[in-house]
Amino acid sequence: MRPVLPFPLPLALGTDICRVSRVASILSHPTRGPRFVERVLSPEERSLPRVRGVLARKLTDGAVAEFIAGRFAAKEAAFKAHPSHHLGFHDIVIRSSGTESGPIAAIIRDQGEVDFTALVSISHDGGFAVGVCLGGAPTPQMSGEPEKGGE
Repeated sequence: MRPVLPFPLPLALGTDICRVSRVASILSHPTRGPRFVERVLSPEERSLPRVRGVLARKLTDGAVAEFIAGRFAAKEAAFKAHPSHHLGFHDIVIRSSGTESGPIAAIIRDQGEVDFTALVSISHDGGFAVGVCLGGAPTPQMSGEPEKGGE
């Protein structure tokens, strides 16, 4: 029997799906809507020109719900891809490249001294927003020998 080795690249993948109508329902509430936006988007994100443009619309605008649902799904995906279980929504900043459909990155503010980046993809279709996050995973020191087990 051939040995089975771990995948050679230390990758971590997270994915999440969010119903846009659920976010729209939250945003339509006069007090819960603004609180939800503040909970999901960090102050840094809310200051970005593109985000300010989206948030300048009424929270009941369907485009706002779609945007927030996408960011929510992307951050949930980043939670799943990151090994720390101590992250909050404000620890993850979603930034675009500045082009309409360019790469999107998540800046993950860990409790340590450094920040991490990860690739993020956000898609919308059929009333759903999907977020995918691909980042590096910590790997244990490998000896180069396959694990023995189940013999």
